[in-house]
Parts: sequence; structure tokens; C-alpha cells
Amino acid sequence: MTHDKDLPGRLRPSPLSFALATGVLALLARLLYVQCFSTPMPFWDQWDGEWATALRPWLEGTLQWDTLLYPHNEHRILPTRLVALASYLVTGEWNNVYEARITAVLFCFIPALLVWQATRDEASAGKRWLMMLVVLLLSVLPFARENFLVGFQSQFYFLILSSVVAIALVARHHQRPGALLAAMALSVLAIVTMASGLLTAVAAGAVCVLACLCLPGRRAPALAATAALAVIAVVAYLLLPIPAAHSGMRAQSVGELLLAASHVLAWPGRSNGLFVIVWLPSVVMVSRMLILRKASPTALFMAGLCIWSALQALSIGYGRGHDGMHPPASRYTELLVPGVVGNAWFALQLWGLLPTPSPRRIAARSVVVLFALLFAGGSLSQVSKDIKRAKAFKVASELQQANVVRYLASGDPKALEVGDFELPYPDAEQLKRHLDHPELRRILPAVVREQVSSH
Repeated sequence: MTHDKDLPGRLRPSPLSFALATGVLALLARLLYVQCFSTPMPFWDQWDGEWATALRPWLEGTLQWDTLLYPHNEHRILPTRLVALASYLVTGEWNNVYEARITAVLFCFIPALLVWQATRDEASAGKRWLMMLVVLLLSVLPFARENFLVGFQSQFYFLILSSVVAIALVARHHQRPGALLAAMALSVLAIVTMASGLLTAVAAGAVCVLACLCLPGRRAPALAATAALAVIAVVAYLLLPIPAAHSGMRAQSVGELLLAASHVLAWPGRSNGLFVIVWLPSVVMVSRMLILRKASPTALFMAGLCIWSALQALSIGYGRGHDGMHPPASRYTELLVPGVVGNAWFALQLWGLLPTPSPRRIAARSVVVLFALLFAGGSLSQVSKDIKRAKAFKVASELQQANVVRYLASGDPKALEVGDFELPYPDAEQLKRHLDHPELRRILPAVVREQVSSH
């Protein structure tokens, strides 16, 4: 473990040490959740998103790149399909637990990178333990159970990781064409992970503009990158798949959009009015940056995270806003984590901004205290409920697997005539057609094949 010098004769852990420790602890927590609550049988979207458009074409020798890029609802999920193929090629099985473990490994780079970026400046040295604690809590608590128990949800982690790296490159290297080109490439990668990936180009472009306003040096590279990122975002929007089946889920008015977005932005709070407390630190500090026309690269990075998560919240509010989003679904919460981390970092900066006692300092520190109370209370208050939901997911998944085994062993379609959510796919007839494929039966998890043989 490397160290930085602190006081004479005293060493403190380096930012890289904090980052590595956070990543390892996050990985261990995620692997533990997978071991305790995940099941081998592929679940819901995996049947269409992995089997029908990746594994089956591969096994039949018909797989093409355009098949891997084929839309899944409103998304293109190229990296997720590649994970499914890689998992099968290594293990010989189509197994959700194996994919979930791969996703856990992918995920651990996100908290590690967030901690490294948040603590690498000398000005952040005294707050490294606090930032590590914030990121670690957001990494090990089970609020995102829908994502870490199903390997198919790797799309969220590819999106977040590519976006965080792109924003970091722009914030720290806005004058370097190579870094800006890499950020553009990552923005394109984000587009083929999820529909809202196009917002990565928007957020990276916004950081380029902030860098031009708040940092010295040449502006031409960042301005050129902003124009290129705008083109990328527009083209991605024009090519965005629009499934008619989801039209009823979208916000039907500006009022519905704003109401749904306020519920999303309030996370980890449970009431939509709390979004003001969550986002006030970044609003105050980014406004100050723009007024003074001065910022550190880390401040720009955190501003970029906040912009990205705020855009994601608006996207969620629009795409799923017709029912009001009370609160956001578990799978969406991790898209908000970078913004919460950014606000936490700004809150810590705000705490020490006014050293002299004054009414302004009292107001600033009151904002920080409210943010801290909401963050801690909102994050910790739902832990027991989230664990119960993870246990319920495991029980339901085991029942779904048992019903599939009964059909595979008996060949009787009545084995699939069960209640809602008692099958791993919502359409019993389509599931039967999938299960009747001989190649699918061959690559199902070994434990499923053993259960079929024992019947």
C-alpha cells in the first residue's frame, strides 16, 4: 500500500489505497449478495435480450454484429450480450449466477474510480475517509437488488463506468485532444449500453463548457469536443428505438414529468420535496464556480457527475413518469449514485468554505447537516426492507426454476400453466418455445439439468 506524507514523520494512505480498498469491499459485498440471493435460472429480459439475440444465433452459427446491436425495448445492449456470450464460452452454461458475478467484478471499478477521483487532490486530503465512507455505503447497501441479482443488468454498470471515465477525462484533460477523443469514444459506448447513454455525451459536453469558463488554457480543443459531442448526442437521439408498447408509461405532460423527476431526484429520500436538500450543495457550489470563473479539475468532475445523474433522473421521469415514480424503482437508483457522490463532495467543500463565524456560515453548514441527515437516514432506513425483498426474489426465482424443471422433465405444457410471476418469463407460450430448443436445453445451468434428470 502506497502512502502520502502528512505531518512530519507521519504517513497517510494515498488516494489509490482508498480507491482499492473501496473497490475490494464493494466487490466482496456484491459477491455475497449474489451467493445468498441469486439463482441460476435466467430471468425475464435475459430470454429475449441474451438467448434470442446472442446465444441462439451463436449456437446456430448465424450471429452477426447487427444482431448484437438489435434493440431491446428502447435500448441497445451490446456489452451485456457480449458478457452473456463470454460467460457461456468460459463455463459452457447459460447461468444467471455466473453473469451476476461478472457484473459484480465490473461494478467494483465504479466505487473505486469515484473514490480515487474524489480524493486525489491535496485539498481533499482531510476528507478522504468521509468520501470513502459515502461511496462505500452507496456500494454495499442492498437498495439496487434488481441490478446485482440479475446478470442482465450489467448494462447499468457499463453505462455508469463509461460515463464516469468520460467525465473524468474531460474534467482533467480538457486541453488534450487524445483524452477528448477517448471521452467521445466512451460516449459512443454508452449509447450502445442503454437508451439514456446518449446523455453521457451531453454531460461530457457540459463539462467541456465549464472547463472553458472556469479553467485557464486553450479553449479550442474543448469547444471542438463540445461540438462533436453534441453531434453524437443528436445522432443517437435520432436513432433511438421508440417501442410503441411503452408509450403509456411516459409522462403525458410537463407537470407529470416534473413530478416524476422530483421523486427520482429526491433519492435516497422518500418524499419528492426532499430533492432540494439532496441537490442544494451542488447548486450552490457550481453557481459559485460560475460566478468566480474558477474551479479545480475535481470540482469539474463532481459537477459533471451531478449533471449526468440529473439528466438521467429527467430521462427516467419522462420514460416512466405516467405513474408518478413513487419512489424510483430499485434498478434506477444506481444511476443516481454519481450525483449523490458529487453532492456529498460539494457538501464537504461547503462546510469549510467560510471559516469566519457569520450568518452565511451558519446557513452553509445547515445545508450540509440537512444533506448528511437525509443521506444517512435515507440510505440506512430501507436496509431491512431491501433484504426482505432480496429474500423474496430468491424464493420466487426458486419457484420459477421448479416450474421449468417440471416442464422439462414431463414435457407437459400444463406445468407452465401457473400464476403470474411463477415463471422466469412473462409469456408461457414463448417460454415453452424457448425451452423446446435442444441447444437451449444443453446450455441450461447444470443444477437445472441435474434436477430434470432426477425427476
